[in-house]
Amino acid sequence: MLTIPTRGVSRSIKKHNVELDVFCDWIEGSILFVDEELSSSDIVDALREDNVYESQDMAAEMVGNAWTELKRRAQCIEPGVAFTIEGRRISRQFASWEETPAQSFCLLLSLAKWYRDWAKAFGTDYTEQGSLFEDLTKESLERLLGGWTIHQTGWARTRVNNLRTVVEDIGNLLGETLGEIERWTRPRANDAGLDILCYRSFSDKRAGIPVYLMQCASGGDWEGKLHTPKLSTWNKVITFTIPPQKAFATPFAFLEDDFRINSNSVEGVLLDRCRLLSVNAAEADWVSAPLAARIIAWCAPRIATLPRRDR
Repeated sequence: MLTIPTRGVSRSIKKHNVELDVFCDWIEGSILFVDEELSSSDIVDALREDNVYESQDMAAEMVGNAWTELKRRAQCIEPGVAFTIEGRRISRQFASWEETPAQSFCLLLSLAKWYRDWAKAFGTDYTEQGSLFEDLTKESLERLLGGWTIHQTGWARTRVNNLRTVVEDIGNLLGETLGEIERWTRPRANDAGLDILCYRSFSDKRAGIPVYLMQCASGGDWEGKLHTPKLSTWNKVITFTIPPQKAFATPFAFLEDDFRINSNSVEGVLLDRCRLLSVNAAEADWVSAPLAARIIAWCAPRIATLPRRDR
């Protein structure tokens, strides 16, 4: 198993002091990256050995809650989910995490928030991480939204666009008129919080089409980006015929209440890990070969150093 996270998991005697989403990520990470199979008893024993719980019944209750949430996640991602739960056992579906790069990558991004010391060992340059997540989101959307155009606009090391270039590009794609860019944006703005443009054209080639402006937030600071991209700004730099809508993508898996609250904060469509991975494919390897290779190269050294429990 992976080491039980200290962030989001505290000693529980009379009440549960364990955050369910963190707990589920720990179990999911243990299955994808360490163990081929775990029983509910294995997990209860680990919780008691590490003094998270004294009561076996309370620990078992927490595992039962996790089983319910993990089954929900699996149903969202099927048929390409990397694990299955049958009775009291959770099992890995594939021989290695490399066979399911999308789920492994998104899970690692989530674990970085729960294992901060481990994540810090790889430095503070998140450019490649952000680029990979943006590319993965694009490929997911291309499969989920048939007939839509998915256009990347965000700043990356290999794609440096100033805001005027981005705005002009979007205006041309959508057939919309530019507004007052310099008046409503700061000189150093790169993309004004916009990473991906999603739109559905019609054969008449007219403006006034469904448009989503999307932010991709791959790091643990995603909450601070929920308000982006700011439609109040984009409606001034482009004179949209009809107002665009917002969308937000993140690799974290949210519980029901958190998903509802975060969706309200986004004021648009929220794509969490379950939605991003819900591509209707017969295999887990729906990611393109070039992107899968980049993801595996990024994940491999991090998975090799994940903190593990002594068993």
